[in-house]
Amino acid sequence: MAGPAIRCLELARALARSGRVGPVTVASLTSADLSDEAVRVLTATGADELRAAVAGVGSVVVQGDVLGLHPWLAEVDIPLVVDAYDPFHLEQLEQAKELGEARRRAVVRDCVRSLNRQLTRADLVLCASVRQRALWTGHLAALGRVNPVTYDVAADLSGLLAVVPFGVPPTPARPGDRRRMTADLPAIGPDDQVLVWGGGVYDWFDPDTVIRAVGKLAPSRPGLRLLFLGTRHPAQGGVGAAAVARAQALTHSLGLFGTVVHFSAGWVPRAELDLWLSSCTVGVSAHRAHVETEFSFRTRLVDYLWCGLPVVATAGDELGELVAHSGAGRLVAEGDVDGFAAALAGYLDDDRERAAASAAARTLAGGFSWDAVVAPLVAFCAAPHRAPDLALDAGERELLGVSAGSGRAPLPTRVRATLREGGAGLVLRRLAGRAGLRPRG
Repeated sequence: MAGPAIRCLELARALARSGRVGPVTVASLTSADLSDEAVRVLTATGADELRAAVAGVGSVVVQGDVLGLHPWLAEVDIPLVVDAYDPFHLEQLEQAKELGEARRRAVVRDCVRSLNRQLTRADLVLCASVRQRALWTGHLAALGRVNPVTYDVAADLSGLLAVVPFGVPPTPARPGDRRRMTADLPAIGPDDQVLVWGGGVYDWFDPDTVIRAVGKLAPSRPGLRLLFLGTRHPAQGGVGAAAVARAQALTHSLGLFGTVVHFSAGWVPRAELDLWLSSCTVGVSAHRAHVETEFSFRTRLVDYLWCGLPVVATAGDELGELVAHSGAGRLVAEGDVDGFAAALAGYLDDDRERAAASAAARTLAGGFSWDAVVAPLVAFCAAPHRAPDLALDAGERELLGVSAGSGRAPLPTRVRATLREGGAGLVLRRLAGRAGLRPRG
């Protein structure tokens, strides 16, 4: 699974573990062939299936463009949570470049329209960080959702917008099992120092700086390896393919491909990820200075922390700053090959430094347990309600500047009673196939 599907499933599990809500369902609009002990997982590829899935629930949580694909859902009188942890309109500024300028402009336009539709209808919006909260506050204000009614309920807007970071499992990561890695990549030995890039390679990332830094260090460290862990997206194999090809071409040109730098073509199943990461030495991530970076929340960094890996990453995002401040990692300026190499060498050559950063990483990860970060969503689903401005009639909403199409649709009294009595439901739609609910190798 990729990030959006992982987040959906983990939020659902944490809701179920809380004991404060009724049965929780995860519904994929594309496909789902996994089962889970804590939550019900189903596929709802059509409107009838989705209507059945949301009938009688207490609340619905959506990602991606569910409301664009199923506009009727916006008119149903159900408390709706929009999970906006992924500012996908900012990603598309880079990712859509390869489509040509006309198509790129249309893609970004449609992303913004999708977000406008969701945030206009949302009874609660989730984001991943304080910095993201500022981004979505501005977006909500532009849509008229920051108004006297929502302000008077909670002047800090906590009734409308909540920070729910990407989390880590409530159980500690297991010790590494290098045998899994060496079976897949025999050129990596049991005692090698492995730097891991633990996620996809997309257009806003900067693998070149990491590859060049490793190239500088490798001649004096024969056991040094860099592993790109999972270069084929589990749901859309073509996503990031061009960026991967460029990184591989650079690796070939430096004479590092297959000896020092390795690309794992598959995608490690989520259930095995800790066994891979915990057998590595340092977690790496590098990106270019884009607006996407400023508001990103890198899932891979959270995974590194959970597995106790020191982190070396490019500066510029909120989570990276937190990692550096805690002592769990070091940040490097964009494109600084020498700086990246020096930061890596500090952990590779000093066991005490590496151990201290590892301990700090595990400590920091403790605050990102799914059971802890999900608290605002649990509180909402335990007592689901419509946003106060969306509960007004059309004339009052018009006075506030809130779209008349965002509010309550008339429903029979019997249906409303059923909704009030129902449990919590969780519905996933990942944007443009970025996620899958199928465990892949």
